Amino acid sequence: MDEVEINAILAELDDLRKKYEELKALHDAQNKIQSDIESRLLDSEARNAALLSANPDMMFVFDKQGYFIDYNGGLNEMYAPPEFFVGKRVDEVLPAPIATLTHEKIKQLFETGKMQVYDYDLVIQGKTMFFESRLVKYGTDKALAVVRNITQRKNYEITLKESELRYQELYNLLRLLADTAPDMIWAKDAQKRYIFANRAMCQELLNASDTNEPVGKTDLYFALREREKHPEDPNWHTFGELCMDSDEITMRELRPMQFDEYGNVKGKFMFLDVHKAPIFSNDGKLMGVVGTARNITEKKEMEEKLKLSEQTYKGILNSISEAVYIQDENGVFIDVNDTATRIYGYPREYFIGRTPEFLSAPGYNNLEQVAQCVKKAFHGEPQVFEFWGIRHDGAYFPKIVSLTPGVYFGKNCVIAVARDITEQKNWEKEILEAKSKAEENDKLKSAFLANMSHEIRTPLNGIMGFVQLLRNPNLSKDDLDKYLNVIERSGERLNELLTGLLDMARIEAGQVKVIYKRTNIASLVQYVTEFFTPDARVKGLGITHKINIPEQLVEIETDGYLLQDIFFNLIKNAIKYTNKGNITIGCEYFDSSLLFKVSDTGIGVPRDKQKVIFDRFVRANNDLTNPVDGAGLGLSIAKAYVERLGGKIWLESEPGRGSTFYFTIPLSPNVNF
Repeated sequence: MDEVEINAILAELDDLRKKYEELKALHDAQNKIQSDIESRLLDSEARNAALLSANPDMMFVFDKQGYFIDYNGGLNEMYAPPEFFVGKRVDEVLPAPIATLTHEKIKQLFETGKMQVYDYDLVIQGKTMFFESRLVKYGTDKALAVVRNITQRKNYEITLKESELRYQELYNLLRLLADTAPDMIWAKDAQKRYIFANRAMCQELLNASDTNEPVGKTDLYFALREREKHPEDPNWHTFGELCMDSDEITMRELRPMQFDEYGNVKGKFMFLDVHKAPIFSNDGKLMGVVGTARNITEKKEMEEKLKLSEQTYKGILNSISEAVYIQDENGVFIDVNDTATRIYGYPREYFIGRTPEFLSAPGYNNLEQVAQCVKKAFHGEPQVFEFWGIRHDGAYFPKIVSLTPGVYFGKNCVIAVARDITEQKNWEKEILEAKSKAEENDKLKSAFLANMSHEIRTPLNGIMGFVQLLRNPNLSKDDLDKYLNVIERSGERLNELLTGLLDMARIEAGQVKVIYKRTNIASLVQYVTEFFTPDARVKGLGITHKINIPEQLVEIETDGYLLQDIFFNLIKNAIKYTNKGNITIGCEYFDSSLLFKVSDTGIGVPRDKQKVIFDRFVRANNDLTNPVDGAGLGLSIAKAYVERLGGKIWLESEPGRGSTFYFTIPLSPNVNF
């Protein structure tokens, strides 16, 4: 083989090598492209699989006859394995109504080529669930159904519809309630424009044609419209600005508020009790104001009339001099007059709401009986009874109470009128005491007359008897002297009796006059002591005196004769009722007065007589079977003279052990001590 052939073969081999390398490069390139395609395809499938697995919707593939060809449950909570659907007809899986609907939609899809959308519901595990199915063509002979669970949306729609229905029902109810309410009711936005007004508001204040007319309008709009109707009367309608002003205040204060609004509406005065409150959104934003108003014009007029009536009533009630109480059926005080508060010392407010228990003197009244009297009076039976009250200062007092049925500002009540009968009781007591005293005086007078008969008859009999003896011409001188002494003593005794009676008559007639002059107390006491010494010695009694006063008080301004008579009566009384022992006369300074005393060791004064010993005709011993000389006037005369001199007299006595009579004589004003 020649070189040329070899070269030709080599060149051909080189061409072949080049073509091989080109073909290999092309093959490699094709392999790479194929690999890229496969890789991309794998990525695409992965993405699609991921999309399908992440899809919450269910996907079904049907053929034209309604068989399930494929199924993807995605992330749906009702996921079922493919074998539950694939290879089965729709009517094998779904309830008949839904299966029939699905067949119809598949047919319409292939006939029209348009997507079919329809809803249906299924009962799954006892719960109704809602679904939306979207059918589209998948190739030429298949249908793809995307089924979404719309139960939540459906429930929301149902709830929304129910809420809208309830809202509408509530609104209708609110409207009905508002329109039937007698009060005016409204709501306004933040610009004070009406968004709601009830029928009463439209008719009574706004004069609107219906409840829709106010919406979007202000109070001023209606006020100006009403004023235009009556330009001749500037006071025809004065509401408007006032309402808007109170709206402004309520929205500024941001709290419920009350207003008294008044003015003319349609030419007539109107007084409104207005209540307003701000309206807020859920986020707290101010939206407007809501309000109600009540026409209280008649109420205000009645209140004024009632106030005037009450003032008149109070004036009449407080002008009554007796205590007046207004009570209910249970005795609870509704009102009292000024006299009642003045008598008891409590303010009016303290009575209201209480029953009479706090006015009752403890242990004096039968409160159950009082309560029964109140009930009887309430039911038409007037009652009268006595009641002992206790004042705020603790003082007791009697009153007569009259209960009658009455009316207090339209309500049935009991009117109690009470009169203080303290004076009457005192009069009755004085009358009883006077009667008792008169009866006692009658007894004393009887005893006095009997005693006086004895006291007068004894010396008279002595005088007359001894006078007859004096007619004997043969009387000796000793007998004559003896008879004359008896006659003299009997005369002195009669004189003493007559003097006591005359002194008492002078006292009762007010004829005892006090003549003040300088009087030596020491000399007077010594004189009366010496004067009665003989009489005391006759009974075997000792009689002494003791003066214990400062030297500057030995002489005072007083009536010496009255003071002497006081001592005479006290000392004679002491001698009369003392059979043994001593009689002591004393004087000392005590409490800006001179204190005198006459003490004895006699029979004493019985305790039942000590309080009345200074009364007329009373003696320590009124026993006529064992009489003691005397008319029972000496002590009463002594008492009258002491009191006439401005002093006091009293007794301390122990029966069987003696008595001490004390009396005081006040010092004259010019005495300094």
